[in-house]
Amino acid sequence: MTLHHRQHQQPLLNDSSNSSSDTTNAEGYGSVRNGHDGEDALEIRRLSSTTETFFHIVCITAGTGILQLPYALKSGGWAGIAYIALAAAISTYTGKILIRCLYHKHGARLQSYSDIAEAAFGLRGRVVVRALKDFNLLGVVGVYIILAGISIDSLVVGTPVEHLGERFWIAASAVAVWLAIVAARQIHDMFILSIFGTLTTVVMVVIVVWLGIGDSGFIHTRPPTKLIDVKMAPISLASICFSFGGNLNWPSLEASMKSPKKWDKALSLATAFIAFIYAGVAAVGYGVYGDHVRSPIFLSLPPGMAIVTAKAMITAHVLFACPILLTAVFIEAEEDLDISAIRFGETKERIYRGAFRTLLMLAIALAALFVSDFSKVVPILGAVAASMVVFVIPVACYVRLFSEQRQFSTGEYIWCALVVGIGLSCLVIGTSQAVADL
Repeated sequence: MTLHHRQHQQPLLNDSSNSSSDTTNAEGYGSVRNGHDGEDALEIRRLSSTTETFFHIVCITAGTGILQLPYALKSGGWAGIAYIALAAAISTYTGKILIRCLYHKHGARLQSYSDIAEAAFGLRGRVVVRALKDFNLLGVVGVYIILAGISIDSLVVGTPVEHLGERFWIAASAVAVWLAIVAARQIHDMFILSIFGTLTTVVMVVIVVWLGIGDSGFIHTRPPTKLIDVKMAPISLASICFSFGGNLNWPSLEASMKSPKKWDKALSLATAFIAFIYAGVAAVGYGVYGDHVRSPIFLSLPPGMAIVTAKAMITAHVLFACPILLTAVFIEAEEDLDISAIRFGETKERIYRGAFRTLLMLAIALAALFVSDFSKVVPILGAVAASMVVFVIPVACYVRLFSEQRQFSTGEYIWCALVVGIGLSCLVIGTSQAVADL
């Protein structure tokens, strides 16, 4: 097969030969042109530094999933630490190739994940990916709002406001998220939320590790542990892989970077940091409580003010993460509707954008408040959506778009097949567990 360009001779995850050039270079990361006619729109979003992108990635990815990691080790044994490393590698890989797909046409940048799917598989691919992506993100935000409301209701027991009830706090959580998404125009405006979201996660991790280590001195008989449980290994790996989901937001994050050629660096560092804190919580939780550990880990830790603080931190985190998660939906929808300052002017654009986001947020809030079993049904379809759009579809698009431009090695095809296989396993296991929880 003839190679059409020097960059296609590079290894699978190396930058192109032009990746170190200026961000206005027409080829590779950072092209200011795109597959549509929104050149100015793309440039105006490039305001985020690499540091900001790092915090965005951590805030989006490291959420409530961290609380079930010790239980994941209970399922798979100490081999779960290796599963964390494998899941981090897969997440980094799919995140990098997803962005590569945005630039598969030299001199142009596609705008979104949906554009990638359309380029690879036509209009049907776009429709499927758009539906999976939007449902997953909107559903996750709805579940997060429910979890935040329930958590706040439990935290205010014994206070003068304990009579307000779960529904009030769910509604209040939805209002808090609404205020953030209406006030922020683009991802760059949410940097402060990402900082606080990351800090709340770090504080929660420190508390969990500290309490776990402290509690180990009071356990006279060390609970049993195992090196590996082959039968439960797929469930353990699937549970861990879901804790690294975040790819749906990566095109929007990369589009916001001042130096998009540093995307690979930001993603690698953020994922490594997430894997580090995941491994710490998992190792301490399973090491101290062994096969007696419960999920979430809070149920195994000694009660007290520290646990209350940790619960408050994770509650704050999900509320900080919600507006950032929604940007991937809003930005693409607003581009489809052509809600822009160029068309309407600055004032009307803000009004229309605010009205659109308000209506969508109202729909999420009403579903969270009044749809029966919303928090149980969403994870079923979410398992399908997350497995496909995080693991399977990025690989399928990458191979489809680049197979005629470069020669893939046998090792690369094997790795891609492994990633897809793990993704499909996550789909089956995640769906089965969600159905069992009904």
